[in-house]
Amino acid sequence: MMVSAGIVRTLRSVRRLHRMVIRRAASSSERSITQSPKNTAEANSSLDHVVESVGTTSSDPSIQQRETSFAHLLRHSKFMQLGDFDGRIVSGKIVHRVCDDLYIDIGLKFNAVCKAPSVNSEKYVIGANVLVRLHDPELSERFLGARRDLTLLEADAALIRLYGARSLSRKAAHKGERLERRHGDGSTRGGMDEGHEPDSP
Repeated sequence: MMVSAGIVRTLRSVRRLHRMVIRRAASSSERSITQSPKNTAEANSSLDHVVESVGTTSSDPSIQQRETSFAHLLRHSKFMQLGDFDGRIVSGKIVHRVCDDLYIDIGLKFNAVCKAPSVNSEKYVIGANVLVRLHDPELSERFLGARRDLTLLEADAALIRLYGARSLSRKAAHKGERLERRHGDGSTRGGMDEGHEPDSP
């Protein structure tokens, strides 16, 4: 009997605590509802704005530019505007030279390899701009028994001439004139020094 009476007492105390917790929770929720009607209205309006904006296109030009497809960009690129490569004259820069072989950067996937001319070969140096006639942007052939093309990692082009050769010749001429002036000043100074006799003590 004593054990059952203790159990009943604990059950009653648990019920009281449960009722108190429920009352406090209800009162706190009522206070929050009565004290913050503005916050709930703002939350509802922002939610309505989000729901309305779903499925609509934005008028921001930056977003429209991001949504441009790759096919559209490729179609309007400068690479596609070149058209057929065969016979097109392009400018390039010599980036490497091995004996008479000139490696010319023409802005494509591979460099063009051309032979340096026998006349004025010393002018075709690394960094010089040249004009070439492009035939094929990539030399690739499929050999007998092969499933894939074998590329030579170079473009097929014919060297035409130096590009901007007049400006290069002018620069070289100016450098030559400066060197002549310096040597001329040195020779006159030397002649004066040789002709001048030191004073006797």
